[in-house]
Amino acid sequence: LEGHSDWVTSVAISEDGKTAVSGSWDNTLRVWDLASMTEKACLEGHSDTVESVAISGDGKTAVSSCMDS
Repeated sequence: LEGHSDWVTSVAISEDGKTAVSGSWDNTLRVWDLASMTEKACLEGHSDTVESVAISGDGKTAVSSCMDS
């Protein structure tokens, strides 16, 4: 999977195995469709490194933590 412009710091995979969310030093989260191996979305808003990501059990929500507090 290509898309981040800097180191990836965290990856979470949904329980159904269809979606992944990654966080990076580039301050973004990226949502991936694992069946097609394509990027579904790039989420911006953090002003520093994304440290961790998680996906809820139902796969509808993702959360992230970041060095920007």
